[in-house]
Amino acid sequence: MSRTPEVVSKLTESTYKNVMEEFNPALRNLVNLGKSYEKSVSAMTLAGKAYFTAVSKIGENAIVSPISRELD
Repeated sequence: MSRTPEVVSKLTESTYKNVMEEFNPALRNLVNLGKSYEKSVSAMTLAGKAYFTAVSKIGENAIVSPISRELD
C-alpha cells in the first residue's frame, strides 16, 4: 500500500504534534537546545575559517617581508 507524499507529510505532522503535546516541556527544550547547538557550531565554523584566512594572510605577508629575505 503506497501513500502519497501529502498523506505521509500529514501523518508525520500529526505524529510530531502528538509527541509535542505529550512531552511538550522536555521535548521543546531539547529541540531548542539542538537549534542553539547548531547555531553555535555554525558560528564556530565561520570563526575558524576567518582565523585560518587571517593566519594565511599573515604567513603570505611574512614570506615577502624584507626580514624573511635576509633569513634565506
